[in-house]
Amino acid sequence: MKRILGTVLILGALALGYLGYDKLQEGKAEIKIGDLEISTQDGNSKQEAYIYFGLGVVCLIAGLVMSRGKG
Repeated sequence: MKRILGTVLILGALALGYLGYDKLQEGKAEIKIGDLEISTQDGNSKQEAYIYFGLGVVCLIAGLVMSRGKG
């Protein structure tokens, strides 16, 4: 049972990592005109992306620990 839950947590970590990456890319905007490059990033999107990354890391670690356990 622990291995199944560990696998689910690892898959959840991958999903959270993808959502975090997508959220980080969603908050960026760039404009290039000749040599001039203007870029901006939404702070709220960036904060949410890092929260997703953090939760993904926690799920990954928990999944690896549960998968390695006996049972």
